[in-house]
Amino acid sequence: MRWKVVVGFALGGLVVGLALFWWPGPLALAASGPPPLPRLFRSPDYHLVNQLDQPVSSTAFLGKVQVVVVMDPYCTALCPLTTSKVLNLEQTLKRRHLADKVQFVSFDINKLTGPRVMRNFLEQEGVNPNAHWLQYLTGSPAAIEKAVTTGYRISYQGVSEATLAKVLPSAFQARMRNGVAERAHAPFDIDHEDPLFVVDQHGWVRALYGSASTTPTQDVVSDVARLVRSNR
Repeated sequence: MRWKVVVGFALGGLVVGLALFWWPGPLALAASGPPPLPRLFRSPDYHLVNQLDQPVSSTAFLGKVQVVVVMDPYCTALCPLTTSKVLNLEQTLKRRHLADKVQFVSFDINKLTGPRVMRNFLEQEGVNPNAHWLQYLTGSPAAIEKAVTTGYRISYQGVSEATLAKVLPSAFQARMRNGVAERAHAPFDIDHEDPLFVVDQHGWVRALYGSASTTPTQDVVSDVARLVRSNR
């Protein structure tokens, strides 16, 4: 009987050993890191111009991780905050030695503006308009709508100040100083969403944040770092 017990223990140890060999266990699984970011949808194709009035194609950004937002140079609510967030992200990525692998992209959603106004807005908000780390893109209203609304699924529309004050009184009252907008005396405001997208090196949207202006910097940096490391 004793030899049967010994054999039983030996067989049991063999089974456990094989199980541990094939299943690494919770500690090993935790060490392998979080699962890959999901592929949400393809980013759009487009041919536009940047703040320097230079032609830019969406294919130019393949191979880099993109951080994508929308901004209106005449905005007095979210866009100055979004610009500040973008600048903070770029500086943080630079400290992490990741900036050269990232391209920031913004779309101008105001049909009354253009490259000159966009440059003035960036400079006003502390961003060097000649720096290529941020590509601020514009084009015909149809081309921008195709990229922004059809491609990235962001809604926006022009509304009068009277309408904005009536529909969104809190946003109307809590407006920020924007010298570019004040000098232009724009006849309407742009009511728009404020998302932030992280796009991988192959053109797939992998992360979406509902508010670019309030999204924690570290969350975006973490997503970018994961995509830079994995490149898949």
